[in-house]
Amino acid sequence: MYSLALVLYHFIFFRRLYQNPYLLSTAEIASTFFPHWIWMGRKWQATDNIYYKYPACIPFLSMFYPPSIILSKITKYLSLDIDMKIYIYFILSHFLLGSLLAYHLTHSLFFAITVAYSGYMIKPHTPPAVYTMMWIPGCFIGGWLGVLSLCMAVLGGYWPVLVYVLPVLAIVNPLCLLGLIPALPQIIPFLWYWPKSVRAVEKLDRNIGKVPWWKFKDLIWPSDSVMPTNGVNYWEMHMYMGIAPFLIWNWSWWWILLALTVLIAIGIIPQIQRIPARVLYLLTFLISYFSILNSGLQNLALLSLLNAFLLLRNSEVLASFPLTQWWNKPSKLYSKPITDSWPFFSGYLFNKKLRDYRGAFALR
Repeated sequence: MYSLALVLYHFIFFRRLYQNPYLLSTAEIASTFFPHWIWMGRKWQATDNIYYKYPACIPFLSMFYPPSIILSKITKYLSLDIDMKIYIYFILSHFLLGSLLAYHLTHSLFFAITVAYSGYMIKPHTPPAVYTMMWIPGCFIGGWLGVLSLCMAVLGGYWPVLVYVLPVLAIVNPLCLLGLIPALPQIIPFLWYWPKSVRAVEKLDRNIGKVPWWKFKDLIWPSDSVMPTNGVNYWEMHMYMGIAPFLIWNWSWWWILLALTVLIAIGIIPQIQRIPARVLYLLTFLISYFSILNSGLQNLALLSLLNAFLLLRNSEVLASFPLTQWWNKPSKLYSKPITDSWPFFSGYLFNKKLRDYRGAFALR
């Protein structure tokens, strides 16, 4: 019954995107992830002369993520418009996966909904973030499922979130670290590539991506502002969880870890990677978990309904115009002449090199 409730809530939450998946045919999905995903389906190659040169070495391209590889091979015979629909539905399905794994971990509907649909999780415009974050609840489950979940979280490719979770996993479920072994096909190429990249020698700006202390009010009272904060876009700072988790959370020694995540987020403790705000995933996970400790079942049933309603607000959190170009179907979006400005990544669709990769993971 609870699994059915999670399925129903998933489709209610993302009703707009299921009705019109092309709302996500914009931003990095249109310029980067979708074209490269199509390229994967046509010819999976560790190297290319189109843009990235060594795409297999860059985790956020999810080139070793099995579900993505398989689906890209199936859709290569379809039209770009249908391919985009399938790709968006595939991304969205991970939110349902994350909620089901969270429920399997705790048998709490409240935890499952809160940990999958809180504000920081809603990044469907960044597929690797969704893949990794939605497998993480499974990493805390004992046995083979925890091992599989960590492997999939690594191959999903969004390591800036995962690096904060791994130390916790090493304490509470060390067996799941075996999942790093089947993930070596992604880890080893990255370790070869990283020292040669721009990011390896980049001097971190400790102010970029810090969460201002006043921003934590967004946990219960979200802001409508889409302005950047400390140099990062607004979706890096979204954290709305609703009021319900704070009505019932309980004391635990794990609060010490919660305090550490806050100190990292605001920049007092140095971050592990470039943007401190990415520790907000772990913050959200911990608050959600503390909320169900020693809570009465009757209270949780009522509060599950309350928080499910409150979290619907997050369904509007998307990368949007004017911060990104207007959405459109791929058949129209890519019908215009490709230039060196946008969408230069889409050379993967037409097997055409437009320029070299100059991003943060580019080779020096």
